[in-house]
Amino acid sequence: MTTASDIARDNVDRPPRERILIVDDTPANLRLLKHILDEHGYSVHPASDGETALRFVQSTLPDLILLDVIMPAMDGYTVCDRLKADARTRDIPIIFISSADQELDKVKAFASGGVDYIVRPLQAEEVLARIKTHLALRHLRKGLEQRVLERTAELMERTAELLEANDKLRAENLERKQAEERILYMAHYDALTGLPNRVLFQDRVTQAIAQAHRNGGRLALLFIDLDYFKHINDSLGHQVGDRLLQLVADCLRQCLREGDSVARLGGDEFVVSLILLHAGDDAAWVAQKILASLDQPFVVANHELHVGGSIGIGLYPDDGDDVESLMRAADAAMYVAKENGRGCYRYFTPAINKRARQRLELGTRLRRAFAQDELALHYQPQVDMESGHIFSAEALLRWRQPGKGGPIPCGAFIEIAEETGLILPIGQWVLRQACQQLRLWHDAGHVAMRIAVNLSPRQFYQANFLASIKAILEETGLSPTMLDLEITEGVLLQRSEDNIATLKELGNMGIQLSVDDFGTGYSSLGYLQRFPVHALKIDQSFVRGIGSSPGDTALVTAIIAMAQSLHLKVLAEGVESLEQVHFLKAHGCLAAQGYYYSRAVAADILAGLLHEQEVSPTRCAWPGNGEMQREEEE
Repeated sequence: MTTASDIARDNVDRPPRERILIVDDTPANLRLLKHILDEHGYSVHPASDGETALRFVQSTLPDLILLDVIMPAMDGYTVCDRLKADARTRDIPIIFISSADQELDKVKAFASGGVDYIVRPLQAEEVLARIKTHLALRHLRKGLEQRVLERTAELMERTAELLEANDKLRAENLERKQAEERILYMAHYDALTGLPNRVLFQDRVTQAIAQAHRNGGRLALLFIDLDYFKHINDSLGHQVGDRLLQLVADCLRQCLREGDSVARLGGDEFVVSLILLHAGDDAAWVAQKILASLDQPFVVANHELHVGGSIGIGLYPDDGDDVESLMRAADAAMYVAKENGRGCYRYFTPAINKRARQRLELGTRLRRAFAQDELALHYQPQVDMESGHIFSAEALLRWRQPGKGGPIPCGAFIEIAEETGLILPIGQWVLRQACQQLRLWHDAGHVAMRIAVNLSPRQFYQANFLASIKAILEETGLSPTMLDLEITEGVLLQRSEDNIATLKELGNMGIQLSVDDFGTGYSSLGYLQRFPVHALKIDQSFVRGIGSSPGDTALVTAIIAMAQSLHLKVLAEGVESLEQVHFLKAHGCLAAQGYYYSRAVAADILAGLLHEQEVSPTRCAWPGNGEMQREEEE
């Protein structure tokens, strides 16, 4: 028996007021069915014959039809044929009701388009269950169609073709088959470029490896990473970046031979599989062709764009016997190509494999070192060359490895930190430690002392970057004017609204912004004028060439003159000799750091230097340590 609670539960589970048309020439049957359906909240519309039913659907479309098979004038099969012939009504589910329980009657009902067949005498629970099932199927089908439409926005043309085809389909199973085919396409192809994705590519390469194994053949995988794509995407927007990726995909297709395959892995990474015919020479020939093609300018939205690419090559069976090992080999070789100047290709070698493993191991050790408090800060004095006084110090990261002697400079591991994302927590730790140490120096009486901290671009692009700076300054009680943040030229080149707003906010706070390693990147007078930059740091590679390299000497002179014309401070890094000091002072650079004054030292040693400076304020002579063994100062 159906209880009141069952009815209430059905009403909660079912969308309200589905419209059901009942077609039956027997009044008693109509009353019975109407009573059952009314009790369960359906909107019921009775029709005593086929003509009445057909007129009703012209103005009102029901969600489901209960159709008697045997009726005078027009039987249920004819009514069903008429409904299925009309595009507006053909998808309405029709449940036949009959006293006949013969197989031929049921077959005929289903052949005419019915979705179900109920035999009298009727059982209320059975009728309700079948109605609920077919209404749920109808809603499910409609929901599936809507989701497919929403998730294939970039395939509107194909979707339109699919909808047009669906209008011609009469059977539900064929309609579902079409939807499944579209979903399968989306699962195996990149929506932006139309290239195979990682899943399909791996399947194709697995088959190619199996065939090569049977035939004694060879394969090559080319891992392609676009150079400078991130700069374009960040500065000109994702719309331009997406269009560029589409043009690159077309370019790669044109570079391949018949039987080769190309896929997009994601971002600006592509991979190509080649069937080798002449040892490994085919791979080199295709790689050269791809590099030459990528070297040509791409025009997008009136912008002439130059990207180029770096390619790593892995060979089967030399470098691996499955897809994953070949991908790792080609990826590792690609990184070597980038490090060797970009715009080139490199084959995988055992040395590259060893280096990749070492980098993986170093990343694991670095993560453990950070967790176990093995990192420390050393501080290199920044000196006023006129007075010889220390006015600031640059905080430099060191790794104290147990049993390894002295601390390791960050140049040996900072790239790994960038790649793994560890640079974010490490950078936050460095900033907090440096500000806490400056607070201690101030409390000791060295109130004019400042601190300089290097920023990773990844730190700068964090959404909570400004908030974290303010929080650390508030924790330590430092004035923002005592903090000098050193940023790279690459950060200034990313002219997004967020970047500009962040730089201006830092300047408004009173924080000094210095461009680190100036001259080694994309130097531009334009960004120095647009952004609140306070100082330039001349890279030590140029300072070392003073007096010995005419090019470096001229470049240092030009940087100092440019800074003075823009009313910017200038500081020389890597000063190691008295000759360099005299040259820099003569040309107007009055601040420096380097071994001539002091290497980076622990906080207590620098505190001693500051104390000695306070005791002997006239001291201006430094011992000079230019002949000491150099170490990389980051």
